Amino acid sequence: MATPDMVTCLKSNGDQSELLPLSPFNALHYHFGMLLGEDDFKTDQGYHRAKMRLHNAWLHREGVVWGFGVSSDLEHGEVRVTRGLALDAAGHELHLEADACLNAGEWFEKHKDDPEFTINSTNGTRTFDAHVVIRFKACLSRQVPALMEPCNNASTSTAYSRVFETVEILMLPGLAGATTPPYHRLRLLFGIDEPALQEGSTNPTADDQVVLDEITRIRALPGEDQPAEWLKAFHRFAALDEIGLQPAAATEGAPVSIFPGAEDAVVLLANLSGVTLEQQANNSWKLTGGTVDTSVRPSHVATTTIQDLLCGMLPTVPRDTAPVAVGPRVTTVTMEANAIVLDFDRPLQASSVRPEAFSVSVFVSASGWQVFSLSATLDAARTKVTLNPDPAPPDFGIGLARVIARGTGPTPLLGDDNLPLAGGVEDQPAPHGSDFVLMRQKES
Repeated sequence: MATPDMVTCLKSNGDQSELLPLSPFNALHYHFGMLLGEDDFKTDQGYHRAKMRLHNAWLHREGVVWGFGVSSDLEHGEVRVTRGLALDAAGHELHLEADACLNAGEWFEKHKDDPEFTINSTNGTRTFDAHVVIRFKACLSRQVPALMEPCNNASTSTAYSRVFETVEILMLPGLAGATTPPYHRLRLLFGIDEPALQEGSTNPTADDQVVLDEITRIRALPGEDQPAEWLKAFHRFAALDEIGLQPAAATEGAPVSIFPGAEDAVVLLANLSGVTLEQQANNSWKLTGGTVDTSVRPSHVATTTIQDLLCGMLPTVPRDTAPVAVGPRVTTVTMEANAIVLDFDRPLQASSVRPEAFSVSVFVSASGWQVFSLSATLDAARTKVTLNPDPAPPDFGIGLARVIARGTGPTPLLGDDNLPLAGGVEDQPAPHGSDFVLMRQKES
């Protein structure tokens, strides 16, 4: 179907009376013998139209579904918008069935004196920024004979019998302003939004501080406990965000809104930066440059694609069935008269077994701590290390001993796979290394 002549289109200021009433909670109740009139058919259509718009507006929000590419056609001096489908914040389905073009020079002549339109002028060249948006447009079409008055067959005329839904494409001066998406608490919880600050302060608002405190609490928990707590936090803050959602404020004289956006809400398609026009001899303008940025638009991603993307992230989530690779661990410690013996659950790299990787100190109440110089000997199986004081002192055999085998620092013990010591067998997995520490009373 071709787009009707725009002179038959309804206003874009929110007055869509020909498409009303919207009655998502008031349906027609049919019964045998029921006499149907114009109001009944409007109620029936208004019910289904409003149901779909409620779904679109609140559960999907505004965004491009497909198409609506924006490009600069320097050869023809035009900004081109390709056909597409989108949703706006009032739940309208915005459909453009054929590409549309706008002459950049003619647009500039019409808007160059608009307030707050910043234009850089240099030697016959004009450079400026702009943005492209679309909004819902309904047009009447297909005139048919119609009775002018009920029960008066003698008085006839014609009336439009169809409403064609399309879009109005607008290029506006300047770059699009920033918008505030809904669900701020959830976006803050997942690190997408920055916290809002108290007026005149660098401190977060009370509501945002609650979210930040919850993030800190969950991150301090053991890894296996965090997923359930993140889910609880999601439900908690989703409920608070939803409670704060409200329909758009109605303009004077307009019906009370049931949608998050106004009837004439626009959907951003692109920012146009550095649009450059050069003045020609006949005072016309030639489009010579400009950058199109479509990343600023809201986009709807199909649910099947979202499922695939989520599955693609799963390997990054720790799982009990995929244990973390860790280095060797200390299994037992034996304290002898002039030696301390450490057993490991797997072979060590011989070259990493050096005295600097160990520490032995003994505490005696009368004299305090004494740190001993050591020699470290690795057995043939490379799973046992014997530490001897060097030289052997007379007081090595009695006192509170503290033994450290290092899996951290610049020279940790390493296993055959070059993974650093991961502490003792009862310690938490430490793929990047952990010290083994033991304190025990040592008696000769």
